[in-house]
Amino acid sequence: MTSQVFRSLEQKGLIEREVDIADSRARLLRVTRQGARLAPHAVAVVQQVDAEFFEGVPPVDTLQLLRRFAQIPEPNLVSST
Repeated sequence: MTSQVFRSLEQKGLIEREVDIADSRARLLRVTRQGARLAPHAVAVVQQVDAEFFEGVPPVDTLQLLRRFAQIPEPNLVSST
């Protein structure tokens, strides 16, 4: 899933990926100028969506939910990219 997101961002010219010379399995990511210009707008959109999603939920409940999400371990997925 993550590699698909990065691939999409790369195709849109928002990031660049290159092989890490220290570890050929790893990729180095660099935000392009276009990506840097778009980032503040993207952050604002995400903040607005979050605000709408949690509207009416007491802040203490929101924090508790987010803390629980943070404790969920990520699946160990193997990417075929």
